[in-house]
Amino acid sequence: MSWVRQCLDLLHQRMHETFMLVTDTFYRTKYRAVSQQLGLAEHESSYERGFVVVQIDSLAHEHLLSAIDHGYAPYLQRMMERGHELRMYTCGLPSSTPACQSAIMYGNSYNVPAFRWYDKRAGRTVSYKVPANNSALEREVGLGRRGILEGGSSYSNLISGGASRSLFTMSTVGQGSLLDGIKGLGFFILFALSPVRSMRVVVLSLSEALYAFAERTASYWKAERRVRFEGVFPLVRVLAHVFVKEMQTFAVMVDMYRGIPNIYTTYNTYDNMAHHYGPTTRPAMRAVRTVDRQVRQIDRMRRHSATRYDIYILSDHGQTPAVPFRQLHGESFGRYVARLVDDLTLTEHVEAEVEARSHVAFLADELRTAQQALSPKTARAVGRLRRYVEEADQPVDTPEPTASSATDVVVTGCSATAGIYFNQVPEHMDLTAIELSYPGLIDQLVEHPSVGLVIGSEGHRVCILGKEGRLIWDGAARVVDANPLNALDGASWTLPELLRLASYPRSADLIIFGSVVNGIGVAFEEQMGVHGAFGGAQAYPFILYPPSATPHVRRIQSAHDLYTLFSSYSPETTSVTVNGREPAALQG
Repeated sequence: MSWVRQCLDLLHQRMHETFMLVTDTFYRTKYRAVSQQLGLAEHESSYERGFVVVQIDSLAHEHLLSAIDHGYAPYLQRMMERGHELRMYTCGLPSSTPACQSAIMYGNSYNVPAFRWYDKRAGRTVSYKVPANNSALEREVGLGRRGILEGGSSYSNLISGGASRSLFTMSTVGQGSLLDGIKGLGFFILFALSPVRSMRVVVLSLSEALYAFAERTASYWKAERRVRFEGVFPLVRVLAHVFVKEMQTFAVMVDMYRGIPNIYTTYNTYDNMAHHYGPTTRPAMRAVRTVDRQVRQIDRMRRHSATRYDIYILSDHGQTPAVPFRQLHGESFGRYVARLVDDLTLTEHVEAEVEARSHVAFLADELRTAQQALSPKTARAVGRLRRYVEEADQPVDTPEPTASSATDVVVTGCSATAGIYFNQVPEHMDLTAIELSYPGLIDQLVEHPSVGLVIGSEGHRVCILGKEGRLIWDGAARVVDANPLNALDGASWTLPELLRLASYPRSADLIIFGSVVNGIGVAFEEQMGVHGAFGGAQAYPFILYPPSATPHVRRIQSAHDLYTLFSSYSPETTSVTVNGREPAALQG
């Protein structure tokens, strides 16, 4: 019977080889035609091997394991069975996308204190939902450094990493479009070459909208705590989200056919759902499943690509389940601070729906590009759709609210963190000066049940204040009563990261971390899942990597070390950071 088994094995091998030959031919023919319609040429590269990074925004290591256990990530599980390995790492502080992507793409996150912070000298709040602020961020963190995506492509990221081609990326909004190269009938030919994807956009948009409506109805009748979506999210924003997700996958696959050496794309669905429903809820886990399907398509293209690619699946940070401060106490954190300083003028800045609004803006931009390429009659129809999309929701580049220097106190709520800025002085205000100006304020903040830590400075000393004690750093740690870090995490990496965060010129005079009790945190925005601080899963993302990268990945301790990993692919790499430390020239 052994010869029968050998014959069957040989037949199976020949059938597999024939299948691969046919599918290789199909993929190359199809994507050659797609590239021609987009006006893209095949790429010549000096890279021996390329990489593709798929970022699942804010999915913690432990929540990925939960998704796999419950069947929401079957393809990621299959990748692990085929040899990919999973590792948890610490992202550092703040555990938010601007800082983490800056560290990954440039090895530098210096002076990025939060997703939202207040510029005392300019008298305005800076938020990284605004494209211009992301452009400025990229210029700062990339000064004198080589991005990991130079010569490559960036899709749906906050910053571009120096990519030659950058679409749906916040720091380069308005600088390019997927449909730039099409002319005349090319728009229809492009989608005719991929009818399944075109139909998927329509079907998924409708199903996501119906599912979102069903989830809201169910949560209403069950009296579940959740955060209400604003605007017309169930229709226009779902359409925009599905469009961007499908088109970014499509663009990645086209680039892999062309042989682009380094590609980085971020899927934001999970982050959005986890903020609104919680990181372990069914809507959030369903979002993991949608990304899992996109990874399957990308990895399938990798196997048929003529260029050799390593594929990495990672997250930039995690999320911790939370309850909004307002739901717990009947008022926002800013209103609470205002009561403590009731004779002063206070401004509070919080916001929501960042990713959803950006998706709407990206969809409108692509429709505008397509409109210019079509015949007048068809262009008018596309133009009407574009105007409807633009009018349906607030565009992403809406001017931010400002707070003049006449405002005494500014509070910025930012997920798991809040910042309090005092405008009496343009630089950091010392704890002693704060206590003299606002007697009892610091003690009342520390004792509030929803506050985990209060961080401030006194000259060159950093003071970390908690309910059980305080830690004072002046070249060495001095603990009074009890170490306040034990209440949230107590891990060895937290103190160096807190000291680094407190040293930033842009950090708040008082940095507030929400408390985390029994794995449930406090949100200073209207969110059911938070990140930005530490405590729970928010500071522990993951990386799923090929076996060939094992020696590099073993040395990864923080997001900065990922820069070293991806820079190693470039034949022109000169210098990289070590252990997440920025060069001295960037620290002042």
